[in-house]
Formats: sequence, C-alpha cells, structure tokens
Amino acid sequence: MDEHAPQRDPEAPPVELIAVRAHNPGPMTLSGTNSYVLRDGDRVWVVDPGPRDPEHLAELLLRCGPDAHPQGVLVTHRHLDHTAGAATLARQLSARSGLEVPLWAADQEAVPGSRPLPATLEGAHGTVGHIVHLPGHTSDSVAVLVDGGRLLAGDTLLGGSSTVIMPHHNGSLSDYLQSLAILRAMTLDGRIGSLHPGHGEPFDTPTAVLAALEQSIAHRRERIEEVRRARRAGVLTMDRLLRAVYGTELSPELEEPARWNLRAALDHLAAEG
Repeated sequence: MDEHAPQRDPEAPPVELIAVRAHNPGPMTLSGTNSYVLRDGDRVWVVDPGPRDPEHLAELLLRCGPDAHPQGVLVTHRHLDHTAGAATLARQLSARSGLEVPLWAADQEAVPGSRPLPATLEGAHGTVGHIVHLPGHTSDSVAVLVDGGRLLAGDTLLGGSSTVIMPHHNGSLSDYLQSLAILRAMTLDGRIGSLHPGHGEPFDTPTAVLAALEQSIAHRRERIEEVRRARRAGVLTMDRLLRAVYGTELSPELEEPARWNLRAALDHLAAEG
C-alpha cells in the first residue's frame, strides 16, 4: 500500500460493501464466486464480476444503482470464474452512465482489455481502498483493502476450503506463504478487521481472520513436510506421491488440483535446496 496516498475524510460515511454471489457452484468455486460492489456516495466500483452470466451481471448492475457514477471494474486475478463477465459489465456500466469505465487487472496479457491497476481507489470522500499484491495462488493475485479494514481477498484465502496453488499460472507456494505472512502481520497490527473471500463465507472479526490465516499457514507447512517425507522414502512419481499424501479416497474432480498443489510443494522444496 502507498503510505502517501490521500486519506479518507474522517467525517465521511463508511464505504458500502455489497456482496453478490454468482450461480456457479462447484468443487473449485465452492458455493459460487463472490462479487463485490463498493459504493462511496454516487461513485461505485465492482470487484470480481465473475462469470458471463446475464442474471448475475444484471444483479450487479442493479446493486450499482441506476444513477451511479461507475469508476472501474477490478479483478483480483486471471481466472475466468472471476473475470469472464468483467469486460461485458464494464461496457454495460459505460453505456448506462455515459462514462468511460476502465477494467483493471494486475496482468493485462491474462485479462484482455484490462489496464494496469491503480495503487488506490479514490472516491467522493477520499481513499476508498488500497490494492495489495499477494502472489501465490497465481502470480497476478491481488486483494483490495477497503476503508474500515475490510479485505477483499480474491482466492488468496477461501471460506471453507484451502486455496489451490497453480504453477501453470506462475503460482508459487513460496510466494503464497509470504503473502499469508503479510496478511497475518496486517491483521495483528489492526489493518485488517474482516476478510471477504472470492469463494465461501467471510471472516467477520480480526480473531476469525487471524485463526484462518494461521490454520492455512500450518496446513501448508504440514503438507510440505508430508511431501518431503514421501520423497525421502523413495516416492518419486506423481501418481505415487498423490496416493502417499492424499490417500486413495480423493474424488476424481479434485485429483488435478491436488497434483497442482503437489507440484507447487515440490518446487518449493527444490527452491529450498
């Protein structure tokens, strides 16, 4: 975050945060993608518009309000369950308001039509949110720290499941552990008061956020040790490693994500030497 960014007017009303869940449940999306509308006076932003589902996009337009001045559409990372509807929603907001509505992403090549992310979101009463870069799940993963300590975390932390590290999208377990450590420090020093994930239920208090972060860090460390022990025991192929770490009861739809996590653990161990 930019410590020199404009600050918010202390007399201003709080930024309104509206969650809208897409109708795309599944093993990777849990109960669906969580989209977020931010409102500051008549200025609005949309974070993670989700799939190109007409009903979901119509709901987001409704929540933005008919007289809103849309400031931008932002995606937390490249995956289609967060980005597929983004360009369409930006065009719809632009057509309705007569304003140019930018689409922002950390990686413009991964999100066609996007622009580089701003450091902050500036609203009617000052700073609405800060962009926090959190590589790990993917290399382009970011979060938005909204006024009042509310973190829109994308897929860096999920409500009810562990995040998949995706090496084929330059995801890195080493980066992910560092990102979790950053979020833990931000929670301990009072900058994060609640966490709102890209999938699943929010963590509404600092205590809940801290517990979730520490559980995720411990889980990753435990998984790294399981992979380390298996390799030392002579488990060399990915198929055998999958069975050694996850057992034989892994559902077919979760097998590929489990392989991605194992590859990320192996890359992390290789980096450690």
